[in-house]
Parts: sequence; structure tokens; C-alpha cells
Amino acid sequence: GRSWKKDETYLLDYDETEGFFASWPRIIVSEDDETPWKMFYHSFNGQKWSVYGAESVDKGDTWSRTGLVLEGDTSNEDAFDYAGIGTRTIAPWRNGLLMVYEGVAKSGKHSLGAAFCDDNKTWKKLNDAKPILEPGKGPLGDWTNQVIGTPYLVVMEDGSLRLYHCGKEGAQAKMSIGVVVSKSGDVEPDCWTAL
Repeated sequence: GRSWKKDETYLLDYDETEGFFASWPRIIVSEDDETPWKMFYHSFNGQKWSVYGAESVDKGDTWSRTGLVLEGDTSNEDAFDYAGIGTRTIAPWRNGLLMVYEGVAKSGKHSLGAAFCDDNKTWKKLNDAKPILEPGKGPLGDWTNQVIGTPYLVVMEDGSLRLYHCGKEGAQAKMSIGVVVSKSGDVEPDCWTAL
């Protein structure tokens, strides 16, 4: 719109059973009036980051929580997402939804992982629950040595993927934006090239 009005209310408050806040919403709008809209957001409980969901049956005017959607690998302290899952992007992909998410390791290292859902309920981590992109590795330059995160996925008309992300070389560096491409539309680490 050309003009905006300040809204003094919120659509979805944080829930203390999830964590200290509800943040970084991502919305999937349904193509028909029967299917609810989906919201995916994350929270932090002081120890772990997790992704939660909500649904709207009135085109986003009100939302009802649907519960935990995805969490890090809590059974393996060496997992790239052991400390949890924060920011994420979600897009329609191959008759389902693809989530590319920022996994946080116990060490604090941030990498990107992927998960897929084809039944609107159950998410399965892809690439054997290992990262699809790691800081400073593969197609990512040295400018991402410290962190890669805040993914945003664009599914192109030809089925290829563009994945925009933030990166940072070191503690004194400033955050910058990059993009990698998967011409095949797959998400495994060897599918990505720098644009």
C-alpha cells in the first residue's frame, strides 16, 4: 500500500512455554479459501532455538498456534543444529514445502540446513540432517568464515533455486548479503554455486 497505519495490537504474542519471544514470522498463503494460511516462527527458551507454527482460517487476521514444527538435533552434541534452529525461509517445492534454516551448533557456529514437508504436518530434515551450506566452505567465500545465516529462498520458474543469505568474515567484519544458486533445484551441498 501507499500508506500505512500504526497498529497498537499484535496478532500472536509470545508463549512462555515456547520461549522468551515469537520472532521472524514466515507466511505461506494458501491458493484456495479452504486451506488455512501457515505461519512459521522461532523462539528461544534460554538454551535452544526452535521453530513453531500457527494457522489462520481468515486470511491472516487471526492466528492459532499449532505447536512445535522443527528443532535441532538434541541427541548429538556435535550436530550442526544442536543449539537449535533460528531464522528460516519456506517456499513451495516439489509438491510440498522446503525450509532452509539457520542451524546453531553448540560452539555457536551458524550453518544452513534444509527440511521438507509434503503432508502439512511432518518435517523431515534433508541431506541426512547435515548442513547444506557451511561458513567459508563450498561456494561460499572467505567473507562467510564466521557465519552464514538469515536465508531467503527463491524458487525460479525453471525449478532452479536462488538462496540469498547473510555472511560475515570475522568478529570485526560487517554483515553482508550473498547468493548461491542450485541449477538442478536440489539442496545437497554440491548442488550450490556462487552467482
